[in-house]
Amino acid sequence: MKKPIGKIVDYLVLSLLVSTAILLTLIFNGNRTYQLITIIGVSLIYIIWGVIHHFKEHTFFPQIILEYLLFALLGCVIVIGLL
Repeated sequence: MKKPIGKIVDYLVLSLLVSTAILLTLIFNGNRTYQLITIIGVSLIYIIWGVIHHFKEHTFFPQIILEYLLFALLGCVIVIGLL
């Protein structure tokens, strides 16, 4: 089954955003404030990306927002806890 090019582009954008956030977190090593801003920022971008992605796919439901919100919150808690 072929994947539409739109899905590939969507996930490529998400991968680039997360990779950039990882690099920024490493670059800001030692500056906890900038690391926190980066982590919270990428979590918000992840939520926004998920909403946009599901609108485009016509699979948007309120539970989707909750799922992305909870995963972003979990990711923030884990990463901030590790710092």
